[in-house]
Amino acid sequence: MQLLADFELVRVAIALAMFGCSCYFDLRNRSVSDLLWVVFAVAAGVVYIFDFPYSWNEGLAIITSIALAAGISYGIYRSGLFGGADMLALITFSAIVPLYNFGPLVSLNASSSFHPFAPLIILTNGVIFSVVQVLANLARNAVHREGLFEGLQHEPTSRKIIAVLIGHRSANPKYAFPIERVVRGKRKFDFGLMPAETAEYETRKDVWVTSATPFLLFLAAGFVMMLIAGDLMSLAMGLWQ
Repeated sequence: MQLLADFELVRVAIALAMFGCSCYFDLRNRSVSDLLWVVFAVAAGVVYIFDFPYSWNEGLAIITSIALAAGISYGIYRSGLFGGADMLALITFSAIVPLYNFGPLVSLNASSSFHPFAPLIILTNGVIFSVVQVLANLARNAVHREGLFEGLQHEPTSRKIIAVLIGHRSANPKYAFPIERVVRGKRKFDFGLMPAETAEYETRKDVWVTSATPFLLFLAAGFVMMLIAGDLMSLAMGLWQ
């Protein structure tokens, strides 16, 4: 049992190293080399040499976890909501830490997870953490509310509310996607979905944009939260009951 616990720590350490390296490169260059995922996938394979599944049920659960992570992340990638690095990060993580079979550091007297699949836990945790962007937009727009909708006064209130929630007006955007365009000489909000992999960053000044925050950061935060408290969605529902 002690040996199993040691291997879990090894897996956690490898995953933390993977997210640390990938987040650094993504924040610095908005690009992560595929070689990084290869290196950590090989590291996961080496761990399996010494920590091979001891039962058919465990092996099936690991395969299911990796398959779910691959299928879901590829689907999100194809929808345009994920970048290639986000997809590869979740798949590689599923190979390193496929199952959540260790307890959280903090017990909140609620179910720490509905299921044992670690990749799905960090994905839902990451989605919950991404709501922080909405709060950041609200705060930023409240501080810089003077002239917020200048040139867009004609837009309906409902679209202004959406803009305030998902974006902000930037004097000099960097690593951000536009949420407005010019139609027949008039500025209009544009909330159309842009593929995260191919969309170009905004270069105009004084326009409404949405921050292109790498989702890798939220996945990493979701993993850390899984270690600390478990599955946020399960905890929320457990505490609500």
